[in-house]
Amino acid sequence: MTVLNDITKLDNYEDEDIFDVVLKLERSFGLKFEKDAFYNIKTFGDLCDVFENHIKYEHREDCTKQQAFYRVRQAIGATQQISEDQIKLDTQLAEIFPRHNRRQKAKEFKNYLETDINFLTYPSWLALTLFVGFLLSLVTFFFDWKTALTGVVFSISGIKIADKFAKDLELQTVRDLTEKLSKENYIDIRRTKGTFNRNEILNTIIDTFSKDLDVNKANLTRDDKFSWAT
Repeated sequence: MTVLNDITKLDNYEDEDIFDVVLKLERSFGLKFEKDAFYNIKTFGDLCDVFENHIKYEHREDCTKQQAFYRVRQAIGATQQISEDQIKLDTQLAEIFPRHNRRQKAKEFKNYLETDINFLTYPSWLALTLFVGFLLSLVTFFFDWKTALTGVVFSISGIKIADKFAKDLELQTVRDLTEKLSKENYIDIRRTKGTFNRNEILNTIIDTFSKDLDVNKANLTRDDKFSWAT
């Protein structure tokens, strides 16, 4: 996996990093690609064309982010006993989901939305500790495979346990939650199932790549190449 070091261009990333994002977009748009769908792509424009050519839903010119906000506001109101009139885009999630019962309230919120959107995480220091421990375990394979295997199992188990009990907020505001929902659950969050807004697809792809890979949007043009094409 590519390690971030002020990386801002697509060609700094390996194919596994790129296709992790592709899989996320595939799920969001409700698509299922054949294995060779992306075989000949060399540029970001090629990749966007594959997505746009495979989406066959009915086009409707309504705003998905707006619909996502209405769904989020309704879900918060119904599960957190907060008046919908008090819920704004800039409302802090920490005010809506108090820490003492955050996991339970987040679960109720997701169940109401009928989506598996995740906005809870664990402290960054713990994530770094587990990641470093995993890397050290891999290095140890060159010297003592039994110790290394134990370290890998411990690291993976630690990550799973940390995920299970995560209580820190990954996002800050209702706006952040709305944008995440519309990007990761695009088709499911739309008011009318089986529809999409063709004008939003390209921006959704760009936003997702920019956010997930920390690539400046100025470097996500049609002509920007992937690592295997340079």
